[in-house]
Amino acid sequence: MSTLEVLQNCPSQKQALLSAIGGIDPTDSNLVVFKHKGYTPQLPAQLDFLIQVKALNKLVHRTIVDEGASTCIMSMNCWKTLGSPPLSRSPTKLKDFDGRTYRPCGILSNLHIELG
Repeated sequence: MSTLEVLQNCPSQKQALLSAIGGIDPTDSNLVVFKHKGYTPQLPAQLDFLIQVKALNKLVHRTIVDEGASTCIMSMNCWKTLGSPPLSRSPTKLKDFDGRTYRPCGILSNLHIELG
């Protein structure tokens, strides 16, 4: 069982586990710390890598897949490359990073993707 699984599945053991691995600041039990001195990263920071993304049996290039996002934005070119699947009307306006709002062209729900 991984440390994360213990923390998720055994909340009563959380304090003891974090103390045992030195993950709690002794001056503030609400602060979790991670010591990485002497840790060797597995991949160098400058390393680029490619994960193939496939949607609707087509490879999608130059995209970001954020599994934790509630909304993902797809370019019109990407949507057209996928064969222009049907969209439903979006009831929401989206806000850009600079505060401008816009209405998306539509919602493509239940898009199954494969990561390879």
